[in-house]
Amino acid sequence: MSEQNIISKYVPNFITLLSLSSGFTSIRFALKEEWEIAIYLILLATIFDFFDGWFARKLKSGSNFGAELDSLSDFVSFGVAPSFLIYLWSTNLLGSLGWGATLFFVICSSLRLARFTADIYITNKPIDKNEFFTGVPSPAAAGLILLPLFIFFEFEIDFFKNEYLNLITTILIGFFMISKIPTISLKKIKINQKYKTLIFLIFVIACVALISKIWLTLIIFFSCYLMSIFYTVFQSIKFKS
Repeated sequence: MSEQNIISKYVPNFITLLSLSSGFTSIRFALKEEWEIAIYLILLATIFDFFDGWFARKLKSGSNFGAELDSLSDFVSFGVAPSFLIYLWSTNLLGSLGWGATLFFVICSSLRLARFTADIYITNKPIDKNEFFTGVPSPAAAGLILLPLFIFFEFEIDFFKNEYLNLITTILIGFFMISKIPTISLKKIKINQKYKTLIFLIFVIACVALISKIWLTLIIFFSCYLMSIFYTVFQSIKFKS
């Protein structure tokens, strides 16, 4: 095997390990109550998670081992880390009830990822499975569970730190992960060649917005994603009727 082939084989897995390391290190900073750094590390894990798949496709080095490693990484970075952060930030005030919600989210994340890895999508999908996911993917679920925290950081509204609100949010998003509701898949969206310049411009604007107003940008992005769930559910009901 040539040196180039060896590099191609291991690059995606190395990036996956960077994602895992970022997510796990987030827990360390959450324990120290350095909330912002903990969130930055989860966001960094999201970036690595995107690029490990991108490199695997470009280098044609995807493997069963890589898929299993990716799922384990996602479980830590988008299942354990964000739910533990929310527990320490808010729901720990409810004692065992708050921990129960955290445990429920982690269990749902593991079930979601096990289903995804095993590829057992034997469900009565109401819309095209090539364009939509079944249930909320774990990285998106991580963003949704942290949405109250983003709002609190941006607007300093104490209501969003309320332990009961975050308890309900944690449980609800856990259900979203293991549900059969269709959710939009950005990976499946095909961009028309004539819109590529516009899409690139939007991407640049989004990057600038993240740097200058990170919390507000994340609020807008995940609020739009949440609304897209209602849209796909509506399309699903409309398709069945």
